[in-house]
Amino acid sequence: MGASKGERFNEFLKRLSTAPPAASAEEALALVSETLNNVEDEFTSIPYNPELWMDDGRMYPPQTDSCREDPAAGVVRYRSRRHYTRIHVSGAIRIEEVNGLCLLDKPSRSGQSIPP
Repeated sequence: MGASKGERFNEFLKRLSTAPPAASAEEALALVSETLNNVEDEFTSIPYNPELWMDDGRMYPPQTDSCREDPAAGVVRYRSRRHYTRIHVSGAIRIEEVNGLCLLDKPSRSGQSIPP
C-alpha cells in the first residue's frame, strides 16, 4: 500500500520548505502546484483529475475557484479542505490549518514573509 495522505502532505511540506524561494506570486503558486503534483505522482497511482477531488483520494494544488484576494495586503488566500495557502505578491508562501496553526512559513526570494 502507498503512503497515506498525511504522509504525502508532510512530504509535500518538506519539499516545499527546501525548494528555492519564489520571487513573485506566480512563481510561488507554480512552486506549490508543481511540488504537490510531483509528490502525488510519485506516491500514488491516482491520475490527475481535479473534477474528482472529493472522491479520488488525490491531493490537488490550490484552484482559482477557492481563492480570496486581499489587495491591501498583497495576499491571495486559497482554501483547501483543511488548510489555507496564502501567497504574497513577493513570492512568500504561508500554509496554515483552518484553526490557524502554521505548517509552513516560506519567505520570498527577497526575504519577505507573510504575517500571521
